[in-house]
Amino acid sequence: MRPVTYVYDDLGTIDAASGMLQLQLRDVVVMTPETAFDDEPIVLDAMPSTDHGDDFMDRLIAMMTDLPVVFTMSALVGERTDTEAALREPLSKATLNLAGLRRFHGAFDGSYEWDSDDNGLLVEWTNDTQLVRLHVPDPREGTDFVLVAKGPAGDFQWHSIADLAADFENID
Repeated sequence: MRPVTYVYDDLGTIDAASGMLQLQLRDVVVMTPETAFDDEPIVLDAMPSTDHGDDFMDRLIAMMTDLPVVFTMSALVGERTDTEAALREPLSKATLNLAGLRRFHGAFDGSYEWDSDDNGLLVEWTNDTQLVRLHVPDPREGTDFVLVAKGPAGDFQWHSIADLAADFENID
């Protein structure tokens, strides 16, 4: 079953928000008191440090698992009071783009596998015609990660937060 990404509105900003905020959050499901999980979700409730790539890497790896992922609004926007502007910043936008990839790419309807060894971590989602693969090499290799998506719309590859923060179009 396709994994779902949720947002928990710990800041109380979603209900009173403009249509732009709703558009920015279109790829996540807003939690309600009735939200229930079949599997224990991964909860990400702190804004990662932009100084520490490991913080974002934890977020990236969580988004590639087969588990539900829950972000608090404060994890998406930090201490910013302008929520819409904060969601346009690279770190937040990269996270929301990952939620969109997870929601729409057909590979996430397929099988999930992961492996870890001296060469790093490999996470892969595949179906008959589509693939999403995350490779986190050994840190001594010098590359943070390689995220690949292949499907009918073409092949895409990302290597950084900046790459993931770019506008995603037609990748499903």
